[in-house]
Amino acid sequence: MVHASGKKVLLIGWDAADWEMIDPLLQSGQMPALAQLISGGLRGNLATLHPILSPMLWTSIATGKRANKHGILGFTEPLADGSGIGPVRSTSRKCKAIWNILSQNGLKSNIVGWFASNPAEPINGVMVTDQFLRPSPNGGTADAGPLPETIFPSALAKPAAALRVPTENLMAEDLLAFIPRLAEIDLQQDNRPLKLARRLARAASVQAIATALIQSEPWNLMGVYYDAVDQFGHEFMPYHPPRMDDVSPRDFELYGEVMRGCYRFHDMMLHALLQYVDDQTTVILVSDHGYECGRRRPPLAAGKHDPEGCHRPFGIACLKGPGLKKNDRLYGATILDVMPTILTLLGLPIGSDMDGRPWLEAFEKPVKAERIFSWEGVGDDRAGLHNEHSRQDPVAAALAVQQLVELGYIAPPGEDVRKTIRDTVRHNQTNLVRSLLGTRFEAQAIPLLVELAAEDPANEWYVLSLARCHLQQGKLAAARALLEAAAPSARELSQVQLLMAELAFAEGNSAAALNHVQAAERSGTPHPLLFNQLGHAYLKLARWDDAVTVFRKSLAAELDNAAAFDGLARASLERGEPAVAVENALQAVGLVHFFPEAHFHLGQGLEQLGKTREAIAAYETALGIGAFPMLLHRKLAELYRPIDPHQAAFHENVERNSRKPRIYQADIKSRLPSAASLPPSQTENL
Repeated sequence: MVHASGKKVLLIGWDAADWEMIDPLLQSGQMPALAQLISGGLRGNLATLHPILSPMLWTSIATGKRANKHGILGFTEPLADGSGIGPVRSTSRKCKAIWNILSQNGLKSNIVGWFASNPAEPINGVMVTDQFLRPSPNGGTADAGPLPETIFPSALAKPAAALRVPTENLMAEDLLAFIPRLAEIDLQQDNRPLKLARRLARAASVQAIATALIQSEPWNLMGVYYDAVDQFGHEFMPYHPPRMDDVSPRDFELYGEVMRGCYRFHDMMLHALLQYVDDQTTVILVSDHGYECGRRRPPLAAGKHDPEGCHRPFGIACLKGPGLKKNDRLYGATILDVMPTILTLLGLPIGSDMDGRPWLEAFEKPVKAERIFSWEGVGDDRAGLHNEHSRQDPVAAALAVQQLVELGYIAPPGEDVRKTIRDTVRHNQTNLVRSLLGTRFEAQAIPLLVELAAEDPANEWYVLSLARCHLQQGKLAAARALLEAAAPSARELSQVQLLMAELAFAEGNSAAALNHVQAAERSGTPHPLLFNQLGHAYLKLARWDDAVTVFRKSLAAELDNAAAFDGLARASLERGEPAVAVENALQAVGLVHFFPEAHFHLGQGLEQLGKTREAIAAYETALGIGAFPMLLHRKLAELYRPIDPHQAAFHENVERNSRKPRIYQADIKSRLPSAASLPPSQTENL
């Protein structure tokens, strides 16, 4: 067992926080606490995972693992007694979270409000779950006594409940920072100020409990999760400047300041928390994804019914602490890296079954991350895990589901309980499939898709995704059979035409592939993902100028677009522009570190520029994260031969003794999500 070393990490989660909203506020001096955190540490983008759904993502942050490993697959799940559905529960998590690993190593954690944390686990420390903060049926919290399972230890239930802020306790003055013209609103006719007050009260409750615990209870990890940015966004982002076409001038004038007020409020809460930590505490602030705030916002009605459609693929990351770089940038970070980084900061090894990496580049001096095969099945009796008999209360579940419906996260459950349960299971299985697509675990999606397609054969998304999986696995006949069996109207869709093009490429028919690509370009609605797929198709056709054109269109639609930058790097290499290729490849790996193709293209550009040692570093990075081992061993042997014969011999020997040699093509495809990884509501619009 590793005993407490006195090191501390304060982990703060702002759901859906986005640099596009934050940077203008920083520049105008309206978020001074965050500005101080950034100037004393590092900031960067934080790449999310698909599907972009908060319960899955915050569980990945807490575990360092993807959904196929941690098991949280949506907002709701069937109740254990079959009486309906309820909010997803921590008992459904299949692996340890950071607080479990710390508990078994004698370290204390205080966790407040974390998504999918109910029922509270009996950890070494304090667990206040997201359901502890649930509103009562009348919208307040004063008369909603805490359920025993929502907090651990239970002795803290009464004092913690006294800290909750009831909606009815808020005054009109409390809302003026968000709605300066509140007095002009008829509250009998417009319930939006009440919705704002409820979300504000919940955030204030999280803050009150967190500031109490950070002072009164010992901790090595203090984890505080705020969902207000995301919740405010779903209700009020449509009114944020610039005014959208479907927003009335009156609503724009009344509610146009709400989102800026939300961010300023979070900065004040951050300032308060930072008063309780010293300079020996590492502070990490992250969001699970971003939120559209400009011209790509969906229409008002669509945004409320498709919460995922409002989300951007990059959240924020800031960290500051002893031994970390100051006023620097963090590149290539993902939400899977947060937990491994915390383990490294606290001197604990990383599980080799985790999907993330520690941010070693953030340290001033070189740090070696220790590893363990897995934390699962090790020290379970000390980890504060649930027992096998944890159940969900149907009454409490119904109230919580009602809140999720009000927020627009899920549709209202139907009267047919069995159908509701079946739909929930299907929805969660679909989320699991989407989490697997485009990853090295993609083959696991095939049996799930076969089952889903058999249950709902009219769902074109299942068929499209299954065809793509078969194609990726080299099962060309199976992929063609599915695509040719699709309805004629479906075959005209741009994403299906692109799949047909990929299939034609795999079958060696470039002429047919070109016809499908051109048909996709004619029929597709402008979308970054479609542009990226078109660009890769043009790369395969050696039409470098066409590829550059569509990748630039992709970047015009979405600047934080690693796949488009990598596509430009590849096209630049083919056009004999290695310096341009290096510039674009650096942009790609700066956005997404775990992007081996981009590291490979970076290495190619550096090699062509004669920068041998830099090229070696890029190739070794690509090799280290799983790209093209035989090709890279061969490349590294060639580059090392004149400068380090010993290293050259090592790479030659590895290549020579490979038991399963593979052929690596120059037309490397992006591993970023494909159209099949989008939900049906979005693929229909491509």
